[in-house]
Amino acid sequence: MKCLSLFLLALSLTNQLAYKCIDSEDCQFLINQNTPSYVSLESSGENFKEDITIIVETGEDKISITPDYNEGYNPSIYIAPFLSNGLSQILYGVESGGSGGYSYYEIYSLANGNLRKIFDSGDFNPNISASYQGSLVEIDYQGKLLHLDASNSVCQQEDCTLKISSINTIFPYYNLSTRQEYLMILQKVYAGFSANNLGYIASLVEITDESYKIISVATASNFNY
Repeated sequence: MKCLSLFLLALSLTNQLAYKCIDSEDCQFLINQNTPSYVSLESSGENFKEDITIIVETGEDKISITPDYNEGYNPSIYIAPFLSNGLSQILYGVESGGSGGYSYYEIYSLANGNLRKIFDSGDFNPNISASYQGSLVEIDYQGKLLHLDASNSVCQQEDCTLKISSINTIFPYYNLSTRQEYLMILQKVYAGFSANNLGYIASLVEITDESYKIISVATASNFNY
């Protein structure tokens, strides 16, 4: 079973190799083979942002994208080649706030002026179940068995039911060999209440033109995000 060390290695590589195109009006990238583009975020509100819009400028043209999740905390954008077509796409994220700490994500492709949403975190819903096996939690992830240590659980309630969250957060993951960006998707495993965090399920996902492909899955523990 892959563990936290591999996960942190993936994260460290991403931090070192990440494109500079993050939340910057100076961010230059290609949505077709010849014309550089620039991206920025617009919104209203102070801490809680509303009416969030992604603005893409290409030459004299301006494209406005209204995300489905267009309100929340700390909206951000990340530009990288998630598809293998030599162009860049836009990863957008926004936080829900609250104790759950959940976020929503979308990826947009603008190849040659054709705007398409190619990923929505709300559509990521693998078949996962979890059960206690002594001091371990056994996770059935679409037929693949994973395990987490539950010996440090602080659940004192009658109801210590194991629960799997929706997407907690996403880390972009850049592969040097393929020169392509992937997603490391984290879902929290908790008992009874969300603060009683036992660990995470980490899915490594490739984005395709029409959907996504789960490449591998592991567990990660001993940290809180």
